[in-house]
Amino acid sequence: MLNRLIIASIFVLLLGASTIVASIINVPGDQSTIQAGIDASMDGDTVLVQPGTYVENINSTGKNIVVGSLFLTTQDTLYISSTIINGNSEGRVITLYEKGNIIGLTVTNGGGYQGGGIEISSINSDILIDNCIIRDNNISGNRQS
Repeated sequence: MLNRLIIASIFVLLLGASTIVASIINVPGDQSTIQAGIDASMDGDTVLVQPGTYVENINSTGKNIVVGSLFLTTQDTLYISSTIINGNSEGRVITLYEKGNIIGLTVTNGGGYQGGGIEISSINSDILIDNCIIRDNNISGNRQS
């Protein structure tokens, strides 16, 4: 009887140890770029972006994460316009696959033959884009074969 109790206790401890805890990855505090924060994240994590302009094009790589400004934690709408992802006219600014959430960001200056702001690359997706400003993105020129 005692052996069964010990085995049951070990099982409960191992089960508890396998529970995954979501992390908050601060940009630029923990990671210098938003994409680095996404790359370092796992499903369930939040990439929390501090105010500023980030000149980059990001790809969620299909992770079920949240990428957002301090609007997430404060509900202060001023963070939406002060946390900017600038695509530098080098293709779409954000590419999302199947899952993920983009909250409280300004998405601007996407362009090129691929298009501008945000691409959702899945028909059956579970994606939320909320409280974002998407502006000044363009499609330019023709795609060359």
